[in-house]
Amino acid sequence: MIKFKHREKLQLFLLCLVSSTIPFLVNIGNAAIILAVIANIVFLKKQSILKIKSFKANFLIIFFVISLISSAFSEESLEGFKHLDLVLLLVLITLVMINSNINKFTINKILKYFYLSSVLSTAILIGYAIIKIIKASELSTIIFHGFTGLYDQHPVYFSMYLSLSLFISASFDRDARSKKIFTPKFIYLFNSILLVGLILCASKAVLAFNFIAFSVFYLLKIRKTKTRIKYIITFVVTGFLIFNIPFIKDRFVEGISFSKEIALFKPTNDYIKKKVFTYDEKEAISDLELRYICGSIGLYHLIKDNKVYFGYGQGDTKNYLNYYYFSYNLGPNWFENRNVHNQYLHFLIMYGIFVLTFFLAYLFYSFRKAINNKNRLHLFFLLLTSFVFIFEVVLVRNKGIIFFYFFNSLFLFNYDTIEDSNIRN
Repeated sequence: MIKFKHREKLQLFLLCLVSSTIPFLVNIGNAAIILAVIANIVFLKKQSILKIKSFKANFLIIFFVISLISSAFSEESLEGFKHLDLVLLLVLITLVMINSNINKFTINKILKYFYLSSVLSTAILIGYAIIKIIKASELSTIIFHGFTGLYDQHPVYFSMYLSLSLFISASFDRDARSKKIFTPKFIYLFNSILLVGLILCASKAVLAFNFIAFSVFYLLKIRKTKTRIKYIITFVVTGFLIFNIPFIKDRFVEGISFSKEIALFKPTNDYIKKKVFTYDEKEAISDLELRYICGSIGLYHLIKDNKVYFGYGQGDTKNYLNYYYFSYNLGPNWFENRNVHNQYLHFLIMYGIFVLTFFLAYLFYSFRKAINNKNRLHLFFLLLTSFVFIFEVVLVRNKGIIFFYFFNSLFLFNYDTIEDSNIRN
């Protein structure tokens, strides 16, 4: 280990840098991760290696090994290996976490920088959206993918950053609020920017989750009846106004529509009975219907192909799904290369039931730690991501992987410091 007087300060700076670059372009975030990894290799402590034995660390490493094995045993192994650079992020995050001193002070610092970075990145996007509107662009160019396109970010992911940031501000302690930049006036301004960004991201699942989560949070937090009534009225009015914004309302009405014809759709291997979707039917498929169709096709054929235990493999899953999509006339030039829009089902189809169970054990472990330590922020983060996993496959993209595993690992490694402190006392 190379000795350096300001090693811990450097590591804290790099952790703040990683969190601050999450809302921006992928290459900026990757540069921050690489710098953090290099620094932690140079200043690696021998005692840090022992932390790998913990479940929170070895899960990430084992998952990388599983991905490697799955790719190697796929028929299209090269296709599987192409995605290993993304799964490698789990190992890099583990290296950074085990060698960093994560405690209450450092985690608060990292979260505050992430909050400010989310505000800055959103303000830039709002400014860019205003410029596009002035240039007479259509409304569609500033909402959903059009809003986050400048950073090449998925709007659902970006809306999760904003949601976590809003909850971070709601969890600020009095010491944080006393500082100049975190005065009530600035927080109201910053949160207004985040809320506008959340609306323009127009993620149905995230908006619905936030409305429920923040309502419950403040109702439990507030003791006075009068104040509680004020907050209830505020949330109801705010929710009514947001969900009645034309493009938000349209996304909910069109996105969650579910026809009787789609409800009757059943996958089959019998080509005589197989549903063949027409052009008009494909045009009319809603977001919710597409998730049902893709999910039911993937699950049915996984079972029929006897792939439940080990999945199709990281290299072959896309080809298998495309083959079955095509058999229902859902491709080409329509829904080919689409995943099943459900993180849990995606793990089942790609890796099998054992790996899905392993991942669920990791989630259960994380929830148990958050509940035992009464960490509302971590619990909010887990509920948010676990809910979004039902509708999106988040852990197949760079930003989704870094966002989930970086912050979850940050919270989990912080509990080690708390537990060590309790043992000493």
